[in-house]
Amino acid sequence: MTLSSARILVADDEPSITSYLKDVLTEEGYHVVTASGGVEACEIAEREQVHLALVDLVMQDISGLEVLKRIKEHLPSTRVIIMTAYGTVETAVDAMKQGALDYLIKPFSNDELKLQLRRALSEVALTRENRVLKREVKRHAPGEDMIGKSQAIREVKDLIQKVADGNTTVLVLGETGTGKELVVRALHRQSSRRMGPFLAVNCSALPEALLERELFGHERGAFTGADSMQPGLLEAADDGTLFLDEIAEMPQSLQVKLLRVLEGHEFLRVGGTKPIKSRVRFIAASNQDLAKAVSDHRFREDLYFRLNVVSIQLPLLREHSEDILPLTDHFLNVFTTEKAKRIDGFSDDAKQQLLQYPWPGNVRELKNVIERAVILCQGNQLGTADLKLESPLTGSEKSLNAWMSLKYQEAKKAFERAYLANALKSCGGNISQAANLIGLYRQNLQDKLKSLGIKLPK
Repeated sequence: MTLSSARILVADDEPSITSYLKDVLTEEGYHVVTASGGVEACEIAEREQVHLALVDLVMQDISGLEVLKRIKEHLPSTRVIIMTAYGTVETAVDAMKQGALDYLIKPFSNDELKLQLRRALSEVALTRENRVLKREVKRHAPGEDMIGKSQAIREVKDLIQKVADGNTTVLVLGETGTGKELVVRALHRQSSRRMGPFLAVNCSALPEALLERELFGHERGAFTGADSMQPGLLEAADDGTLFLDEIAEMPQSLQVKLLRVLEGHEFLRVGGTKPIKSRVRFIAASNQDLAKAVSDHRFREDLYFRLNVVSIQLPLLREHSEDILPLTDHFLNVFTTEKAKRIDGFSDDAKQQLLQYPWPGNVRELKNVIERAVILCQGNQLGTADLKLESPLTGSEKSLNAWMSLKYQEAKKAFERAYLANALKSCGGNISQAANLIGLYRQNLQDKLKSLGIKLPK
């Protein structure tokens, strides 16, 4: 948040005062909304996600203290300045004890008002910046930057730089383990929103009802057990970035609601009736072929086009094999430092094995293999015995080590890719023969080969 982008709420039951203050603050470049009383002020504060509220102490419906209380309960990051007359200064001091940032004594000059607001908003911005930096320290672990100088990786980095600083929706595509989240975080860090929140949700990890509440929040009484209002990620990520991982797994009923947010920039909490403004940048990712998901009627075409304003396709690790050894050295440095071990590098045989292995789990598998090797290594150099990169197709008992470095879904896909590639190779590249051999229809085999990125042998 910059001072010029700050959103200020002015609440007073004297229309002439709210009108005057709005004119003064608008001239200063602030976005100003006004409320004619305390109840309306609370409603606007929830709907507009304001950074600062300028609230009169004495109003006819509810007092400024009650407004302060409600804002602090539901929007603890919003700062409140109380406006008061001379006769109620002691009450204003009490307000500060209850959480008000400061107070202004009526009548006040324009210069006094502007100075007070600049101080308040500077504190808001500093607090927010500190909060963001703390999050960055916690989540930005060593090894989370994109490593590689291959043409494929340079193209990805160039595209990130071009589209990062804007509100454009970006779709990041690539197989599991190719580094989609690293790209998304880089987009956020290189944007003007970098001091805002970065929040993520895995659309495949939650049941539909829970995912809806996670995204949109809910009102009190919206369902059994909803004892209080709870904002969702769309509110928590205000002025920041919301990362929708595994977007292809989002239920179609929620796809409709997400499309409305993208097009209208507002949403409703579950059980709510009042629209809430959305100032979130959306970045989505998928390891599936979304265009095929659209043709299979599993994903909405209109949402696909709305998300796919700019797409970034990540290559498989074996498609930029010149980055394998630099990545390997990087992970070795990360894990030897983390685990306080002295390992000088890799044997020549180990390097050759690293280059020849197909890496079905991509960069994530490489990272897991190096971490395990560092843990198990007893000498000062990593060899082939430490890597344990036996082919999963050998059928030997030892090959289980190769599979155990992968997550279940990664292992499943890796086996399917190797199985189909082997069947195709054994039939000399003849799809019809291979389909007959393994018991699939020819078209089904073609679709699987395409989705897994398997090319016909020449």
